[in-house]
Amino acid sequence: MASSKPLHQLPVPARTLQSSLPQLPLSSQSSAQRRSTIFKGSTPGIWARVNPMWASWPIRLSKEEAEDLGVNVERGEKIDVEDILKSWEPNDVLQRGAENGLDLKSSKRREKLEPIILGISPSALKGSLPHLDVGDLLEICKAGKRPTSGNSAREMFIDILSGRKVLASDNYGPWATRYSGHQFGQWAGQLGDGRVVSVLETESEQGGRQEIQLKGAGRTPFSRADDGLAHLRSGIREFLGCEAVAALGIPTTRALTLLTIPLPYLPVFREGTIHPSSLLTRVAPSFIRVGHFEALNPPSSAAGGRQFFVGGGGWIDDQTEEEGEEEGNGNLEGLRDLGDWMKEIMEVKEGWKSWVDEVIKKNAEMVAKWQVYGYMNGVINTDNVTLMGITIDYGPYAFMDVFDQKHVSNQSDPSGMYAYRNQVSRIQFALSKFIDSVSPLLGYESIHSNIPKGWSEGKTREDIKDWSEKGKEVMKGWEKVFDEHEEESEMKGWYQRFGLKTEQQYDQRDIKYDFLNYLQVHDLDFHTAFRGLCEFSPTKASSESGDKYIKGFVPHWVRSAVDKSASDDSLKLAEEDFVRWFGIYAKRANLEDEKSAWGSTDDWESARASDMRKRNPTFVLRQWILEELLGKMEEALTDPYKAAQSKDDVDKQKVEEGVRIARTELWKILEMATNPFENWGQGEGSEEEHEAQRRLCGVGAKEMFGYQCGCSS
Repeated sequence: MASSKPLHQLPVPARTLQSSLPQLPLSSQSSAQRRSTIFKGSTPGIWARVNPMWASWPIRLSKEEAEDLGVNVERGEKIDVEDILKSWEPNDVLQRGAENGLDLKSSKRREKLEPIILGISPSALKGSLPHLDVGDLLEICKAGKRPTSGNSAREMFIDILSGRKVLASDNYGPWATRYSGHQFGQWAGQLGDGRVVSVLETESEQGGRQEIQLKGAGRTPFSRADDGLAHLRSGIREFLGCEAVAALGIPTTRALTLLTIPLPYLPVFREGTIHPSSLLTRVAPSFIRVGHFEALNPPSSAAGGRQFFVGGGGWIDDQTEEEGEEEGNGNLEGLRDLGDWMKEIMEVKEGWKSWVDEVIKKNAEMVAKWQVYGYMNGVINTDNVTLMGITIDYGPYAFMDVFDQKHVSNQSDPSGMYAYRNQVSRIQFALSKFIDSVSPLLGYESIHSNIPKGWSEGKTREDIKDWSEKGKEVMKGWEKVFDEHEEESEMKGWYQRFGLKTEQQYDQRDIKYDFLNYLQVHDLDFHTAFRGLCEFSPTKASSESGDKYIKGFVPHWVRSAVDKSASDDSLKLAEEDFVRWFGIYAKRANLEDEKSAWGSTDDWESARASDMRKRNPTFVLRQWILEELLGKMEEALTDPYKAAQSKDDVDKQKVEEGVRIARTELWKILEMATNPFENWGQGEGSEEEHEAQRRLCGVGAKEMFGYQCGCSS
């Protein structure tokens, strides 16, 4: 394995997104990076050079900051917003091109940022960026230690991922992208990276190609009316959500680090409340979504449409086609370029249809795993569905508590469009919009085989319409293929959770359906019930005293997964149904071909139980755990400031202690979330630690069952 390097020295791939795709046109003014810009549908590019600017919006300027810019406030002198934004431009070169050809840049204003590292994921670091040297950050976050000066790798890491310093050259630098999309089933027009800035692409033999992205990094041309920031609660939820989902084997973006800034210097205002800010570093091979393709070939319903939002005087640049111009056509050359780029990223060497088939397959497999582990995304808009089939954008997500097919995790979804039972169909809907967008490419390929550069130049609307219709004809029946992929992947996951290796004709009905139905009818906790299956012995249940064993096992199992307030009558009904089910389950697990599939007939049952414990988590990142942690961390980070009478009265020791508490509390939950199958509450450690772990593996208070979050972040 190659030695690790600090962030600013990581290798950049020979082919990058910026070298492969057209750049969006922005003026050279500093304000262009912050002004909401609605690009023409015919614009070929999807990315613009945008530096992170982790700062309040609208801009707040202190007297001292104004004086630093040469403005005498006492005399009533005024300052132009362009001058303020220029102070953020990283024009000071601190270090000329490293091996990767990138300069390290900053500015006096950027150097004033005071980022605080709250968390880093060892799992994400090892899996995605094994060639990255982060210095002593793991030790700092685990123990809550105060960083000391002198660790250059750690300091460089935090500087770049906070925006204090910027990696760039004439031909490469931080960027944000535009995409469009359907939200809650309706065309929403241009959206884009409204608070996300990508800062680097890199690759390694072990981690493959990865893009490093900052979420909550400030205004971009795609921010619309928003401030480009993320509050602490939002950052914590995504940081832990990414890593919990990854630990369950579900494809996802990875969360590398979580940063904040002291509350007085960057407060975030949401719904009448002040919160600390957060800046999340997330990593993925690609963040390209269905919505990126919709931006380059929007639906016919987009023609003639116009977007309106409040952005402040002079802070909207609307480049939408005027009446009489070509409307709704998009840019097919840009569409081809983006498709060609994604084919390379996804390593699809065959034709365009093979690539689309791969997109369908990957997304079917992803949503299947959502279903198996009771993960609810909450907002499956087309701008939240990636081509690589990885879970992205952790907003109002949740893991299932008491099993309910109709559960909705998003309080902003009263119709239940994105309920657990609808997730598969909503992914399919998003894929249908993707296929609509790329249908001209598929149609052209089916007629001409190759799609050269310039393929659409000079072609008429009728030509494009013919290609689109041909493309949809090529993809006819794709829904059935999607369903087959999803059902196969989902049943594979259910088999693993039930501890079954072979397939039998009525498994879907007798094992899966009846079990889930009884969970819902009797209000049993989804994950506790499955973890409890690991302790069931099919051998004992099939012996001469099998009925007695099952009748002794079921009451304890039911009570472990049901609310303590359940009545005796409801418990009795649940036990009757599950006694029948466990009888069928025991016979199924004891079939000779099933036992032989586990290897030696002498220890097949222990091998089976061991495998099941690796499929059914002890720890689940439940809503009550998140809410409790959010409260603890926000309190620790804000109380010292709330207690002070003025900024000069802040107790620095209390501030440092608050940061220590926030780091250690976050690390504790991160460790359990990234090792969900461990037997928490046992083994090494004090009884006090074990008791705390057992509590975190519990279902929590009844009032938190099915807790919903909103989209505000």
